[in-house]
Amino acid sequence: MVTMQEQKFGVEIELAGVPRRRIADAVAEGTGGRVTATHQSGYDATIVTDPEGREWKIMNDTSIAIINGHKGSEIVTPILTYTDISTLQNVVRKVREVRAIAHTPSCSVHIHIDSAPHNPKSLSILAKMVYKNEDLIFDALKVHPERRRRYTRPMDEEFIGKVVKRRPQTKQKLNEMWFGQYLEHPTRYDSRRYKGLNFNNLFRSIGTLELRYFNMHGGKLHAGKIKAYIQFCLALSARALNARSASHRKIQTDNPKFNFRVWLVSTLGMKGEEFKTARYHLTRYLPGNSAWRHGPPTSTGTTS
Repeated sequence: MVTMQEQKFGVEIELAGVPRRRIADAVAEGTGGRVTATHQSGYDATIVTDPEGREWKIMNDTSIAIINGHKGSEIVTPILTYTDISTLQNVVRKVREVRAIAHTPSCSVHIHIDSAPHNPKSLSILAKMVYKNEDLIFDALKVHPERRRRYTRPMDEEFIGKVVKRRPQTKQKLNEMWFGQYLEHPTRYDSRRYKGLNFNNLFRSIGTLELRYFNMHGGKLHAGKIKAYIQFCLALSARALNARSASHRKIQTDNPKFNFRVWLVSTLGMKGEEFKTARYHLTRYLPGNSAWRHGPPTSTGTTS
């Protein structure tokens, strides 16, 4: 069994409102590292090297709106482990202190999970799980309509249909289903990457699963949300690795908050004190009652 704590991941956080160097200095403070390379133009990264020798990159991002006269930036973490989440949270707090914002709708958070433990079966299970619950995911994370149209699009029904019917046994077959034809060397900017669950990097040297649903609702960076998003992605990946099968049939519910919480706890294993904050952030925007499927019971007793 593969646990969520055993998996590796990386995070991209899009920011606006302050100069790139100010963000880099905040990242250096948050990691206990130092700025080791600075570039002033293009996509070249300003690099912070942490005490373990890992590089945290702060890059220009032209897709982000110019705020307060400053171009958008993107923090790209090195490969991290579960124990590094607290360091990343500290970075987020330091970056918030310098007044960087995650402007909605132009900024988002992308989480990459190491795909090395996966095979075509587990990837198919992951795709079906996400497809089944994707409407709830979009609502729970308040994905902005503009991002949903352009950069965080829903999964293709055609792709899921092929996965369900043909059950790909090889990476090449999964590639054919994802791209519509076998694409041995997909480019970095292939348009299929703009899915909430992006498989493009499976077939590139990066070798990750990317989930693009996340944002800082209201524009304020929040370390607790970052942790919740990472835990959610790791739990999804772990479930896909350990499950024998999964349904792809869409959830229909009149109590979204209850259904999503049950999925988090019962299916993804996000129960107990460790995931209390994650459950809060992942269900807080959904309508309904998280504790009662049909609402709290009413008293029918009488008094004498």
